[in-house]
Amino acid sequence: MGEVVQKHSAGGVIISNDEVLLIHWDFPRNSYDFPKGSIEQGESAEEACIREVLEETGYETEVIEYIGDTHYEYDWIDGNHHQKKVEYYLLRIIGESEEGPAREAHETFENLWVPIEDASRILTRDNDKAIFEQALLQVNA
Repeated sequence: MGEVVQKHSAGGVIISNDEVLLIHWDFPRNSYDFPKGSIEQGESAEEACIREVLEETGYETEVIEYIGDTHYEYDWIDGNHHQKKVEYYLLRIIGESEEGPAREAHETFENLWVPIEDASRILTRDNDKAIFEQALLQVNA
C-alpha cells in the first residue's frame, strides 16, 4: 500500500426555489453529490468553495453560512490511502458564468436540480445526506 494522503476540500449546498443543486457523475461512478473541490495553497475554505462551485456548475455564488464538515477515507488509483475532510457552506446564487462550467477533463458530470423532498433519497453518500439535512435546518431557522 502507498502513503496516507491528507486531503482538504470545500463544497457548497445551493437551495433555490424549493430545489437543491446536485452534480450527477456519469458511469461508472454514477453518484449524486454536492459540488466540491480541493483548497489551493493560500486560499480559504470559503474562497475554494466559491471557486469550485463556479468551475463545476457555472454558477457565481456567495456564502450565506457554514454548514459543517464531512470526513471520509478511500483508496485511490494512485495506490495511496486518502483521508479527506470537506467543509460545506450554504450558498446563494448571484450570477452565472457566460462560458458555463469550466470542468476538468475527468469531471464527467452534469448539474441536476432536484426537488428538496427528493434530495435525501437521491444523494449517494450518507455524509452528504447529513450535510443536506443540516442545511435545511439552517434555511428554515
